[in-house]
Amino acid sequence: METIRIGDAERDSAVALLSEQYALGRLSKEEFDERSDAAWSARTRGDLSPLFTDLPVGRAGAAPPERRRRRSRVPVPLMALLLVLVAVTVLTHLPIILLALVLWIVGRRQWDRRWDRHSTSMRA
Repeated sequence: METIRIGDAERDSAVALLSEQYALGRLSKEEFDERSDAAWSARTRGDLSPLFTDLPVGRAGAAPPERRRRRSRVPVPLMALLLVLVAVTVLTHLPIILLALVLWIVGRRQWDRRWDRHSTSMRA
């Protein structure tokens, strides 16, 4: 496995990991320069492995971990209520109920965000 040849993508990943470690202060400028030169001249995975033995990163040549985006989720009971209201709206032809619910949800979120900002500024 260590004798498998690598390509530019693996070299780029290794240098990106080294850059991240340098940004975190785990490598000095000289160490970063030496290791990145070695990464660019590496031909096999075995050539990359020694570059990361003393660093807390994943396996050498792996792509840097992607950062997860926080997704806002609608709670399950709210989703059930929304489905019931959509059904009632379709059956009774009262789109005003659905519109009122959407406005209430949006308004509630805005209120929560303002309250969070306000309470954070009060603590500081």
